[in-house]
Parts: sequence; structure tokens; C-alpha cells
Amino acid sequence: MKTIIAASALALMTSTSAFATDYDADIMQFAVGVQEALNDIKDVTKATDVAQDAVNAVNLVSLADAANLDTILQKSAVEQDAENSIESGWKFNVWKWKWEPDYVTIKGVTQNATNVANSVSLGASTPPIGTAGVLDSIKQKAFVDQYATNDIKVAYTVEDVAQTAVNAANLISLEMDAPDLDEIKQFAVGDQDALNTIEFKKWIDGNKVVAGKVVPSTQDATNVINSVSVPSVNLTLAQFSAVDQKARNVADSVGSNSQIWDFEQTAVNAANLVSIDSIDTGLGISQVAFVSQNASNLIDANGTVQAVVQSATNVANSIGDLN
Repeated sequence: MKTIIAASALALMTSTSAFATDYDADIMQFAVGVQEALNDIKDVTKATDVAQDAVNAVNLVSLADAANLDTILQKSAVEQDAENSIESGWKFNVWKWKWEPDYVTIKGVTQNATNVANSVSLGASTPPIGTAGVLDSIKQKAFVDQYATNDIKVAYTVEDVAQTAVNAANLISLEMDAPDLDEIKQFAVGDQDALNTIEFKKWIDGNKVVAGKVVPSTQDATNVINSVSVPSVNLTLAQFSAVDQKARNVADSVGSNSQIWDFEQTAVNAANLVSIDSIDTGLGISQVAFVSQNASNLIDANGTVQAVVQSATNVANSIGDLN
């Protein structure tokens, strides 16, 4: 993929498309390179109340008020790697004459791995909302190689754990009216991998109680290529994606008789998403997706499974209401 990123970087700078002519944009963000956010805890026998957050972000625009903003342009060709890991140590079994895991006990652990290429967020969800009275155009182009992963290996028991892996290429969210907004264009090419893994011996459980309800342990893997959430657009809303997406959650027992209770796995891949409050008469919406999407959840318990939910979803093109 590094070769593709390098070639994409050259294309990014020399493109003759409409994106390459917008050098008079009020905000222009260009980025090429590699980002790595890595958290690793090794050789432990107990991990309690641990939080690991690995975050990479390339081009970000976040403004509560965009009154004088006319045009926003973001381009990125970046390889992103966000990883969190907790690993047990090893011990030598003299009776079996081999090395074996010195299992780690896990309780109250949160792992978040996030990669974002281009993001525009204008306005606020609570007053004052702000204005975007002259905003005319938002364009995003992303060549992505995104890898977000969370690993726990090898646990004896796992209790109250949340693993979240997220990759996003192009995101646009407007919490304000933009009456002059004529066009939004998003373009993305590349790969996204969101992976969560737990290897355990005895059990996985969710025992935390909030408002009288048990909070399950969770694994969430999500990939999003292009996403737009706006009140309205006047003329053009175009999304193009050519991306391989893999969202996978694994809970794998290495014991002979293991149990899983109160556990949820969610795997989601989405290519082109539009949430819009109103569609004007003159608006043309185009969504083009060339994608390979794989959303999967695996539980290998070698024993009892109870109060477990698995959800695997792939979406290529979607247009829906803002609310």
C-alpha cells in the first residue's frame, strides 16, 4: 500500500481535476505522509481501570461560526496506523518443557483506536449555533491506508471491556444553515481495516450496572469513507469511493471450557452516506461506490454463550433524513 500512497501523493499534487483549480479557497489543507499512534502494555498479569487512546488525524476544520468562510478544500495522502495492545507475559512450563502465556486478568479496560483523514465540522449542537452566510463550496479528496486495531492477548478473565476501532476518510457535518452552499464533493481511494481482538482462557463478562441495567462488554469496528450531514445543498452533492473495507471483531478462547456473558460485537462498513434535511429542486446527488466490504464477528468460546449480540453491516450508498 505504501507504493499506492506514494503514487497518490504525486497525483494529489499534480491533479488536473476541478480539485486542483481551487487554490483561492479560504481554507486549504494539504497533507502527505505517515502517522502512527501506538500504545502497548506488555508482560503484565493484571490490568485494571486502564484506558488506551490511539488517534491519528490529518486535516481538521472545526468552527462554531463560519460567517465569512466561502470555500474549504482538503486533500490528503497519508498512511495511518492506530494501535492499542495489552499483552500478557510468558512463563516456562518445566513439566511440558515449553513456554506458555502467563495470563493477564482484565477488568475495566477501554481501548480506542481512531484514524481520520479529512473532517469539516461547522456550527454547534447547542445555541449559539452560528452562521455560514457565504459558504459556497466544500471539497475533500483522500488517498487512505488506514489501520485501527485493539488487542488483548492472552487474558485469563475479561470483565467490563470496551474496544472501539474507527477509520474515516472524509467527514462533513454542518450544524447551521448555509443558504449559499452550492456544492459538496468527496473523493476517496484506498484501504480501511478496523480490527478488535480478545484472546482469553476462562470468561468474558459485563458486570457494570448503570440505572439498574447491566452494561455489556463491547467490540465495535467501524469504517466510513464519505459522510455528509447538512441541512441543505443548492446544486451538487457528489461522493466517489473506491476502497477496500474490513471491519472484524474476534473473541477467541484458548481454553477448553470457556464462557461469555453480556457481550456485544458490532462491525460496520459504510461507503457513501448522506443525511440531509431538505432536497431542493435544483440539487443533483451522485453517489458512486467501487468497494469491497467485509464486516464480520467471531466468537470461539468452547463453552457457554449467553446474552450475546452480534451485528455485521455493510452499506454502499445511503441517503436519509438529517434527523
